[in-house]
Amino acid sequence: MVVLKSDQPANEILQALEGVFLLGPKEGSTEIRTYRDTFDWRLFRSGFILSNVSSGTQTRLVLEGAKGEAFEILIPRVPLFTLDLPPCSLRNTLEPLVKNRRLFPQAKADWTTVLVPVLKPDRSTAARIRFREGKGLLPEDGGETGLGTRIEILPMPGGRAQVRELTAFFKKELQLKKEKQPEAHSVYDAVGKTPGDYSSSFRLKLKPRQGAGRAVRRIHRELLQVLLANQEGVARDWDSEFLHDFRVAIRRTRSALSLLDGVLPEKSVAHFSKEFRWLGGRTGKVRDLDVYLLRMPAFRAALDPSSGVDLEPLVQLLLEKKRKEHRRLRDCLRSKRYQRLISEWSAFLEDPAPKGPAGPNSKVPIQEVAFVAIRKAFDRVLRRGKKLGPEASPEELHRLRIACKKLRYLLTFFRSLLPAEALNPFLKELKRLQDHLGDFNDLHVQGTALRTFAGELMDTNRGPPSTLLAMGQLLGQMEMAQGKERKAFRQHILRFSQPRTQKKLENVLKGAQGATGKKATPKRG
Repeated sequence: MVVLKSDQPANEILQALEGVFLLGPKEGSTEIRTYRDTFDWRLFRSGFILSNVSSGTQTRLVLEGAKGEAFEILIPRVPLFTLDLPPCSLRNTLEPLVKNRRLFPQAKADWTTVLVPVLKPDRSTAARIRFREGKGLLPEDGGETGLGTRIEILPMPGGRAQVRELTAFFKKELQLKKEKQPEAHSVYDAVGKTPGDYSSSFRLKLKPRQGAGRAVRRIHRELLQVLLANQEGVARDWDSEFLHDFRVAIRRTRSALSLLDGVLPEKSVAHFSKEFRWLGGRTGKVRDLDVYLLRMPAFRAALDPSSGVDLEPLVQLLLEKKRKEHRRLRDCLRSKRYQRLISEWSAFLEDPAPKGPAGPNSKVPIQEVAFVAIRKAFDRVLRRGKKLGPEASPEELHRLRIACKKLRYLLTFFRSLLPAEALNPFLKELKRLQDHLGDFNDLHVQGTALRTFAGELMDTNRGPPSTLLAMGQLLGQMEMAQGKERKAFRQHILRFSQPRTQKKLENVLKGAQGATGKKATPKRG
């Protein structure tokens, strides 16, 4: 198929064609196409376009891939999540890309289509031309933008010569050019939508010799943008990933405040650390309940099919708790304290000349401050890891996990200052250790919570024996898995503590120094 684009109306182009080519009877139709994606553009990033197309009384869901994949089904209503779809190849392709994220309307196009056959002298069809004229709209905005005319030349068997002739005519006589991007991208461009404009990934590029005070404010502004981008989704509970990204932004903010010594004014650090600790605490219960609900398919799969249905009373209990805790979180986001925190924090980060004494390291190059913080965080991981024996308590393992997270956050903040070829092997070692600590912590927390939930179901007579038995089976499996993760942790902390891992970190920092041509002189706050 050859696709061209024109600013001329379709009827003018048709008139030019009629004098040169033999055309058959025209067929007209209209459709409204709504392009959908997740808030973080997971489909776009994976090379897919999803749309629901309404034409007449039917609505189709269409999934198209950059490699030519195409899936289409009739739907009675537009799905919010992949779970709303019936089992089919479209859902099988969509589900691993989208996972638990909601599908949002990103842009709409109202198309009028005319399909015209191009005939051979014997009046057989050599090719077809589809003219599409449309208006683009943002789902939340009533304004319209013209999309021009999209011309698609559709070949028929044995009609390649006619397609070449048509293409040459359009280019030479009408000066039309090929459309190089998919239809959806043209609609996004027309309505001013930027696919991929949100990502929870930290992508800030820093200059090594920039003053630490300004650089750290830039880091915090980046984190604040992520927090604000997810604020409405948290309040409305659109999907669980909004709260996840919201919480990660809070944790990263708290880590940057506590780990980068002497950069920002001490009183400001103390004040905002307290406020973000309060905010983080208000989000914890809802996130825990989200995790339990997201794990429910895995819980069911861990049991035999007849026992999986016995977990339904537990699901209902979790949903009730989630609704209650979410109302509290929504009230928090509407509170004066939260609004004041966001207002004060925004003003503090934007102030180029903050009042009061600056931090002693505010003028030190950010690379030097970063290297000191990274080494200190790494040393903290090693000290805590080496102290832990085979029978370390869950609390001790959790503290080590937090220390690993803080080190990972620092490497994320300053990734643009570090050579990727040296950083990636070190990150691989750190991530392996983090994964085992995270799995162990999840099993411990979920096991403790399951015991609490079982008690509540018993006390309220909502848990039949079959449900309590199924939960008991899950607890037994979790305890066995915890034992395996504990053994795996010992192996990985010993591996991480070896001199070669420390050498990997030194290669990262030395590589960064070499890139700037200057040796960092760390200053400790």
